Formats: sequence, C-alpha cells, structure tokens
Amino acid sequence: MAFQQYAQELQRFLHRRLGCPDTAADLMQETFLRVAQLPSSTQPDNPRAYLFRIASNLATDAMRRQQVRSAYELGDVETGEIASHAPSQETALEARQQCRLLREAVATLPAKCRIVFLLHKSEHLSYGEIAGRLSISKSAVEKHMSKALAHCRDYMDRAGR
Repeated sequence: MAFQQYAQELQRFLHRRLGCPDTAADLMQETFLRVAQLPSSTQPDNPRAYLFRIASNLATDAMRRQQVRSAYELGDVETGEIASHAPSQETALEARQQCRLLREAVATLPAKCRIVFLLHKSEHLSYGEIAGRLSISKSAVEKHMSKALAHCRDYMDRAGR
C-alpha cells in the first residue's frame, strides 16, 4: 500500500482534528500498523480513503477516551461527585457585600456624576454617546467618570476597613 504517498497529508489531517501533534503522530503509527497487518491478498479499492477512514476512527476513539479522562479529572463519576465551578459560600457572601458597598457608593455620588457613571457602566454607552445624550462635552464625561471611580474606590476602601 502507498503509505508514504499519503503520510504528510494524513499527519496534517490528524493534527488538525486532534490539536495535538504527539497524539497525531501516535495515531499515524497505529494507522500504519493496522494497514501493515492486513493480509497481502486484501487490497482496498481506494487506499487513500481506507487510510483516512482508519485514522478518522482512531481519532474518534482517542477523543472519546479523552472525554472520559476529563470526566474523571472533574470528579468521581461513579458516586456522582462532580467538582463545582460555583463560588464557595464565603466568596458569594463577600461578592454580595462588595455589590452592596458599590450601590451605596454610587448612591452618594453627585447627581450628574452618578448619571454618567450609570450610563457608562450599566447601559454600556461610550463617552461620546453619553456626551451627546446629556449635552455636555466628552471631556466633561471623562472628568465625571474619573471622579465617580475615585469616589467609589475611596468609599469601598473606607467601608472595607
């Protein structure tokens, strides 16, 4: 069989499919071992398609094994204990406290400053869009944002002590 003829193309195929050059090389070797083990009387009609089918099946098997390995790495599959990506209760409580402090800090901002801050952070408007909406200069928006951020940072620092 013309293995040498398709070796580079098959290597690229496996590398693209698996994303790992080492695994691709291993599967290339396995593909050729399987072809070499064929009885000499058995010759496929389309050697290229035959090689790629073997390689594709081996790649699918390798990906399935990796998925099983990943499941075991995440937790104990047999007992149903899967590692949680949810934050711990302490982290969640701390985040709620930080949000409360930030809401308090924003509430104590001067009105124009608060409006600029909320338009930018809540409604995701650009400084130019805010300037147009409030009929003020972009420079004024930048100053209001700078003042708002400094105020919120100071407020949260003082409250966190």
